[in-house]
Amino acid sequence: MRDRTVLKYYVFEATRNAHLSGPIWVLFLLSRDISYSGIGLLDAVFSLTVLVAETPTGYVGDRIGRRRALLIGTLGSSLGSLAFAFAGSLSGFLFAYVTLAIARTFTSGSDSAWLYDTLRARTDGSRFADIRGRGKSLGLVVSAVAAVAGGLLGSVNLAWPWIVSGVLTAAGVPVVLSFPTPDEVADGAEVEEAHPDPGPLDALRAVRDRLLGPHLRWFVVYTGVFAAVMGVVNFFIQPVTVDAVPELPPVFDVQLDGVVVVGLVFAAFRLVAAVVTARAGWIRDRIGIESWFRGVPVALGGLFAGVALLPVAAIPMFFVLRAVRSVTEPLQGQYLNDHINSVGRATTLSAVAMLHSLLVAPFELAGGALADAVGEIPAISLLGGFLVVAAVGIQLMGVFERRESERPTATE
Repeated sequence: MRDRTVLKYYVFEATRNAHLSGPIWVLFLLSRDISYSGIGLLDAVFSLTVLVAETPTGYVGDRIGRRRALLIGTLGSSLGSLAFAFAGSLSGFLFAYVTLAIARTFTSGSDSAWLYDTLRARTDGSRFADIRGRGKSLGLVVSAVAAVAGGLLGSVNLAWPWIVSGVLTAAGVPVVLSFPTPDEVADGAEVEEAHPDPGPLDALRAVRDRLLGPHLRWFVVYTGVFAAVMGVVNFFIQPVTVDAVPELPPVFDVQLDGVVVVGLVFAAFRLVAAVVTARAGWIRDRIGIESWFRGVPVALGGLFAGVALLPVAAIPMFFVLRAVRSVTEPLQGQYLNDHINSVGRATTLSAVAMLHSLLVAPFELAGGALADAVGEIPAISLLGGFLVVAAVGIQLMGVFERRESERPTATE
């Protein structure tokens, strides 16, 4: 694999993770009089938009080329961030959320498919978890720096981090335009990466046959439930952290209020997650992907549930959550890519994201309403108990039964 191509991928990960809005997005919505129920609704709309758009945009990515799909997604993400900054009502935020959701669908399958096929064109796809993990790790380091800047800017005006995020995301456009295709990596030729075949019906049949097989079917459900619970708990981090820390005295004439502290805490979250995510390849080799998914959801659910008994443990638990959430993505991507054929790969990966969105949406609605009714800490505890029961239940249904016949062959 050419180091230059990997370097471009790392730069892309850096630009798309330079979001200063990470530590303040919930606080920003609350400051605009959006309740937890409203936040849950917005997140559900985001998930449902992903649900509707994922497979079509994944198919478009396979047809027009993954590089072009990544370009559309990068531009859309920049536009959505700027729209978020200037929104002042629920309808305005709905527009921003839908824009960001559609942008995400253009990148969610295409980025993984482009990287996996590009790696395999030069060597083999086994390096995917390593390079994806390091890219995610770099992105987390960048986002840690951005979190500190976002906290500082947000303490002055909660809209400013969104504006800067939109500008920085747009810096990824020339990076994406410089990406080689898998054919260029393998042969050095200028070859169009779009795939005229298969047609829509053939692509849908391929997705159906792969995802409805007994091996991937339950894995997709299992990881979808896991992601849904982690996602809902994630949007309680900011208010819980603000409530947990007192205001600090000014430093260099900057008031270290709750928003600044949240930015610093988020930076620490991401640095810890970066260290863990950089070891995704080591985790795959030493622990194993299946062992990770067998044990970690149950253990994390237990930590969530225990917060009700020891609320002061919420902040350390958030560190664990962010680390687990970050390293799970490349491990899940490796597992899925290893079980999916190259033709229609982006379509299939987008279909997985679509199914996850179908699972996530009701959790977001229920999680927001639950937090409004009982408070953040009890809601986290109840979600943790559910995750333990669901994870054990799905495992008992044979989610990881080995079926070698389902793996795609080298000629497929």
